[in-house]
Amino acid sequence: MTFDDALSAYNSGDPVTALSHARIAASTGSSDAAVMAGYILRKGEAGTINLIEAKSWYLQAANKNNPDALVALGEMAIKNEAGLTQSDAVSYLTRASDMGRTDAMRALSDLYRTGQGTVPNTKKSQNLLKKASQSFDSDATKRLGDSYFEKDAKKALKYYEQAADAGNIEAAYIAGVMYAENFDIRPNSAKSAALLKQAAEGGHAAAQADYGLLVYQGYGAVKSDAEAAEWFKKSANGGDKEGQFLYAFTLAKGEGVTQNFEEAYYWLLKSDKSGNDDYDQDRAELKKRLEANVDPDVLDRARARVN
Repeated sequence: MTFDDALSAYNSGDPVTALSHARIAASTGSSDAAVMAGYILRKGEAGTINLIEAKSWYLQAANKNNPDALVALGEMAIKNEAGLTQSDAVSYLTRASDMGRTDAMRALSDLYRTGQGTVPNTKKSQNLLKKASQSFDSDATKRLGDSYFEKDAKKALKYYEQAADAGNIEAAYIAGVMYAENFDIRPNSAKSAALLKQAAEGGHAAAQADYGLLVYQGYGAVKSDAEAAEWFKKSANGGDKEGQFLYAFTLAKGEGVTQNFEEAYYWLLKSDKSGNDDYDQDRAELKKRLEANVDPDVLDRARARVN
């Protein structure tokens, strides 16, 4: 059996056969097969999780400097799995990082930042993120933004925008909010709208609510009640509390969408308290008005759906 046989079985949805083939191929020297065997055993995809055996296969591959095995061992060591320690994690991730693995650089950066398995070292932590960022790892670039957020908002924004340019939707969302809410940054409605739209189109539920609100207000975007309602609906379905309230609000008023009190009350109940005082006050007022003016049977149907 070869690694290709194991890979074919795995891609066909048969992890049991894939594990059998991978064990045989790994026993004859294939480091890729050893990594596959380790992965299947670690995830329990063949029916049973076996971290000890997974570690043994990963170690075999790591001895041949297989970067996937080094990263996997580092991940296991961070969690102290199979007798591995966080100091082991530093060792394995350093080797993988030296081989150019940006995911290892990010994980190792976290260890140096928090002092897990090593002496805390902020400079090493940031240098690892910069190295990964220079290798076009947008998650690392976003994390650089995080590292500067509290102490240098302008530098943080620079990294968030770089990460957004590379397709990181969380960074796009944060940068969009920064341009809207003046975190030591000159407000820019056009940039805020563009970045929030990017994140919203990427499926970020909170960004969908915020971008919908910009569209509703005509702030940096063409005003459209119908488009705003669509974004609120997407956000609501994505589980964002503010999006659920905003969608309930538009349904209750019939702005950009057909007025529907049952749906409005349903999404209002789903939204519960968001933690945003302004939203929670408006939510309480809308709830009071619906309960005072809508047929109780309609409200009961909405309650039954929520429950």
